[in-house]
Amino acid sequence: MKLFWAIFKKEFKQILRDSRTLAMIIFTPALLLILFGYVLSFDVRNIKTVVFDNDKTYYSREFLRRLKASNIFEITKMIENESLIFNELDSFKSEVAILIPNGFGEKIAKSSVPQLGIFIDGTNAQIATIVQGYIRAISEFQSLKILSGYFSAPQIKAQPRIWYNPELRSNVFLIPGLIVFILMITCTISTALSIVRERERGTMEQLLISPLSGAHIILGKTLPYVFIALVSLSLVLVTSSFVFNINVKGSYGLLFLSSILFIVCACGQGIFISSVTRSQQVAYFASALSSILPSLILSGFIFPIRNMPYAIQILTYIVPARYFVALLRSIMIKGVHFNIFWKEMLALFLFSLFILLGAIMRMKKAKMT
Repeated sequence: MKLFWAIFKKEFKQILRDSRTLAMIIFTPALLLILFGYVLSFDVRNIKTVVFDNDKTYYSREFLRRLKASNIFEITKMIENESLIFNELDSFKSEVAILIPNGFGEKIAKSSVPQLGIFIDGTNAQIATIVQGYIRAISEFQSLKILSGYFSAPQIKAQPRIWYNPELRSNVFLIPGLIVFILMITCTISTALSIVRERERGTMEQLLISPLSGAHIILGKTLPYVFIALVSLSLVLVTSSFVFNINVKGSYGLLFLSSILFIVCACGQGIFISSVTRSQQVAYFASALSSILPSLILSGFIFPIRNMPYAIQILTYIVPARYFVALLRSIMIKGVHFNIFWKEMLALFLFSLFILLGAIMRMKKAKMT
């Protein structure tokens, strides 16, 4: 225990002397959370819309009023020439063009089904799909409202209730994933440079010939980063609460326990990379490549895993970020109990154990040679 404590204090002092590394681990995650939290958004608002109203009746004006009231569409221009519609779309001045034909109100008055010309810029397929759904919903709602004045038959009323995120804010969905993404990057990259730095400074040989075992070296170098990362996580949680109004609904104890397991995974991955590389440049590249892409693409942070090809879905099972994303969303957003996500915690524990054992075995091999 004394040997472990000695290497632990040595590594901690070395981190404290390196102000750049310390600042990166503690403050960078909070800054990245604020940056990405404001930039990344799946909410569709203020869609620039151009309108050609060739009807100019009460019904067309009522439809446009409903369109504006949705706060989704921003009518930037009313044109008087149908041929100008595509000029607006071509020049990116508008994202949606609406053509209300002559006779729109007359058809409604005769209980007929009116037709609208809707032209959507499909450059961004995701936004185009969402916009299409909004326009269809507004049109159907407006039709029911108008036709209900002509027919006395009762209308079917649905009252959906949104749980966990009643305002449907995309930040609520994104922030837990961002925490995972940022922690994975900072922990893996910072620890990946630790052993390599010792090699380049010429002090690694002293550790290898000392009475310290491979476990002492690996654990002594890993745990200081785990403690500092937990401090950083606390700062990130405070930031998400005050800046984005996203609070933890579940148990803080389970949150920090699962966070410790994930941070050990990330730090262990960095230590393992550090033990098999010879230069800081190679260690940085390997750690960035193994942390950024999997945690961004294969974790379910942005892209749903169920929509991926089956072979890729199998690949996601070896990505620790996949389990921590599910854990954070369960604890922070839903506030569920341990019996719901114990499998994810078990997976993180096994990953932590496996990666640390691999680094320890690699260090023992280095001591023997």
